[in-house]
Amino acid sequence: MSSVGQIDLDLGLNYGPFRQDLNGIAGTATNLVGGAFRSLGGIIAGAFAVNSIVNFSREAINLASDLAEVQNVVNVTFGSMTGQINNWSSNLIESFGLSELSAKKYASTMGAMLKSSGLTGEAMKEMSVRLTELSADMASFYNLKNDEAYYKVFSGMVGETEPLKQLGVNMSVVNMEAYAMSQGITKSWMSMTQAEQTMLRYGYLLKVTGDAQGDFARNGDSWANRVRIMTERWNIFKGTMGAGFINILSPIIQGLNWLISKLQIAAAYFRAFTELVFGDAVNAGGAGAVAPLNDTADAATGAAGAVDEAGKAAEKAGKKSKKASKDMKNSLAGFDQLNTLAKSTAGAVDDAADGAGGLGAFAGLGNLDLGTPTINVDPVKQQVAAFISDLKSRFTEAWGFISAGWAGMAPALQPFVDMMDPIGKSVTNIGNTFKRLKDGFLVPVAKYILGNFIPSIVIGFTKAFAPVIAKQIVWAFQTFDKTFRNVTNQAIKLWDTVWLPSLDRAKNAFVMAMPVIAGALQSLLTNTINPFVDFMLNGFAIPLSTTITETIVPIYANTLVWAFQTFAKSATNAVNHINELWKGTLFPSLVKLRDMFMDVIPQIGKAFEKLLDGTIKPFVDYALNDFIIPISAKVIDTLVPVFTDTLVWAFKEAANTFEWAVKLINDVYNTVLKPVFDLIKKIVMDTLETIKGLWDKYGAELLTSLSEAMENIRNTFQKLWDDVLKPIIEPFLKKLNEIWEGSLKGIIKQVGEVVMKLVTAALEIYNKFISPLINYVIDQLAPGFVKGFNIVLNIVTTVISSVGDIIKGLLRTLGGIIDFVTGVFTGDWKKAWTGVKDIFGGIFDSLYGLVKAPLNLIIDAINSVIDGFNSISISIPEVEVFGHKIGGGSIGVPQIPKIPRLAKGGLAYGPTLAMVGDNKGAGVDPEVVSPLSKLQNMLGANNQPVVEVLMRILEALEKNGQGQVIQVDSTVLGRVVANAINDITRRTGRSPLTT
Repeated sequence: MSSVGQIDLDLGLNYGPFRQDLNGIAGTATNLVGGAFRSLGGIIAGAFAVNSIVNFSREAINLASDLAEVQNVVNVTFGSMTGQINNWSSNLIESFGLSELSAKKYASTMGAMLKSSGLTGEAMKEMSVRLTELSADMASFYNLKNDEAYYKVFSGMVGETEPLKQLGVNMSVVNMEAYAMSQGITKSWMSMTQAEQTMLRYGYLLKVTGDAQGDFARNGDSWANRVRIMTERWNIFKGTMGAGFINILSPIIQGLNWLISKLQIAAAYFRAFTELVFGDAVNAGGAGAVAPLNDTADAATGAAGAVDEAGKAAEKAGKKSKKASKDMKNSLAGFDQLNTLAKSTAGAVDDAADGAGGLGAFAGLGNLDLGTPTINVDPVKQQVAAFISDLKSRFTEAWGFISAGWAGMAPALQPFVDMMDPIGKSVTNIGNTFKRLKDGFLVPVAKYILGNFIPSIVIGFTKAFAPVIAKQIVWAFQTFDKTFRNVTNQAIKLWDTVWLPSLDRAKNAFVMAMPVIAGALQSLLTNTINPFVDFMLNGFAIPLSTTITETIVPIYANTLVWAFQTFAKSATNAVNHINELWKGTLFPSLVKLRDMFMDVIPQIGKAFEKLLDGTIKPFVDYALNDFIIPISAKVIDTLVPVFTDTLVWAFKEAANTFEWAVKLINDVYNTVLKPVFDLIKKIVMDTLETIKGLWDKYGAELLTSLSEAMENIRNTFQKLWDDVLKPIIEPFLKKLNEIWEGSLKGIIKQVGEVVMKLVTAALEIYNKFISPLINYVIDQLAPGFVKGFNIVLNIVTTVISSVGDIIKGLLRTLGGIIDFVTGVFTGDWKKAWTGVKDIFGGIFDSLYGLVKAPLNLIIDAINSVIDGFNSISISIPEVEVFGHKIGGGSIGVPQIPKIPRLAKGGLAYGPTLAMVGDNKGAGVDPEVVSPLSKLQNMLGANNQPVVEVLMRILEALEKNGQGQVIQVDSTVLGRVVANAINDITRRTGRSPLTT
């Protein structure tokens, strides 16, 4: 393009936004011309793929515009400190990964918030800068986007806790108050000013984010931070380019604004002319004149909007190319219509050029001359004409095929056309029949029911039942009046005779009992509760807690000091070892691993490339072209004819079957269904006719007889009531009233008197005679009864214990027999020998239980006598001699010790009575009565040889499961068992085998 004013076909893609900017010119062209112009612009724009360039231009202009707007905020927010902010923001790309736009946007927004909180001057500027840098470090530390990290920091500074909680920073009020206390601030959070709260949040945030501060500088060479720097540098580049685009497009935007303002003046003149000629139709309603537009919104608010529209035109170019023919109405009209569209388009553009020619007179634009745009549309017209001609011929050919294919549809639909005449006749007949139904049935029935039937029934019901209902309502009110008066009289009477005296007695009893209850409560408090509370607080809890504190706290403190010292030592040791491991082991290992990967990855890549070239790619090519496609073609070639033949056969058979079914249904209807329904109709009609005849003949007489029968029934029941029931019930009720008043009432009263006297007498006899007598008997017999019960209880306990010993011995014997038999038959002689020991042990336990029971009963009897002797005491009367009291108290006999039972052994520290040898199994396991020192000497003697022999025997028995067999002659075993049984029989006088 040679100049700005020259509009070649290359700028056809800008027609969309250009036409939008020149919206006032639309009145000079028809809708048809506008549609042709849009289609032509879409066709031309489709030839250029400039979407990416347009998007870049739009984003660049937006960034440049944003930077200018942010600069305004910086100027207002920081005032005289703007230069410092400008210098600071231009040097953050390497140190914090922030572009100038991002730094100014973050700092100015934060500064505006701080100023609204009451912070100004250098403090506000330093806080804004520090928080902006902190957001960049947090973005690097937590791998966040810069905007997201800044949002979290800003949210924390304004008191929103949730965003920073996601990073582990809790800025709740509780934490703020705790931090204030740690800084020596005693002022509560609610009493702080907004500025104080903001400063406290700032200090706390810097404290808890110490790990993140400086992270970008430490990890500036990381991949993520390098990507951040590249992104911000790209934004800086786009912003710089956008500033240049704005410089280029600003005069164009100014010229368009001037043009639109001039077009508005022309529109105002046009409106005035039409009002003079045709009248003011807009304000004809009298609602007030509609003021003309004094200002028109800028058609292009910025260069970014113009470029954005260009991008949209480029994106839709393909769609507009495909829809070009649809956008032209009557596109098949030939070259006349197309020439008209082209002329209208050219005229519209010429008018636009003429209007833009005077831009030089606006706002100091100088001699700006856009020139006259020229558009050569002849080649386009020829291409469109050829396209339309080809489209018309193809459509004509296609329509011929379609018409030939559907030519047989009209004869096929002829039956539906032929059916309309009979259907119309049927509809007419239905309408006439419905009219006859209305006039002959519906209207007469409605008149009779609404005008005669329902009113007669309602009036008759009202005449018959209205007096009855009214009389019953009167009776109800009279009965309620009588009942209410009776209830009121009885309530007044009961209040005077019953309720008032009873409540008065209850009141008096309550008043008299309260001092007694209060005195008892005071005694409980004075004598028990108060001393208990005083002791628990001053005599128990405080001394105990003091002792615990004096004992535990030093131990805890020493332990805590040791724990801290040990932890510090361990931590130091661990850190030293970790550092040594990193330098000596981990770092060299990682370097070797890195080098290995760098050597191996190219080999893997080459191997994978060989796999692709040698196997995967040939396999895919073979599978698609030599396997799947040939098989698919063969399947289609084989199965499609089969499916087609089957489908044709299926349709033929379906048609034949349907035709047969229709004939069968028609035949069934004519031979079965219709005769059956005719017969049913004849039966129903004849039956109804018969019923009607019978009713006409006998109906009236039947109703008369029923009325006579109902009248006789009513007369009979009325006569039964008047002549029988009423004469009996009335005298009976009178006699019952006389009996109640004359006899029963007095008898019930006398019975009540007798019952109350009996109850009173029984209570007096119980309180004055029976209760004292029972108390006396209890006082006299209770001590003896208690002693006797204890004696019986001891006897029962002894017997039960002895029986339990016998049962346990028998069960032990039974278990021994089972173990013996099992051991003999399984060869487990250790188990058999244990069974033999349990057999004899159980027998001796049972014998011990039999002997122990009577001995324990004798001992219990002797101890009972000793208890009685020890309880003897003589009461000495108290006498007064020469003004002094002598005597009193009691004298008891010397206490005799009881006989203890030492069945399980014990230690005797002095002379005492005892029963020895009562241990169960004492015959086999006799008791030892010996000084303790001798027993200790026996246990301390050298028994090692005996122990070694026993251990060898046990080892031999345990090895039995490893294949060793102990053979015992049955005769020898029998002799041993027999000798043992005989020995027990001689010593106990009873065979152990008898139970």
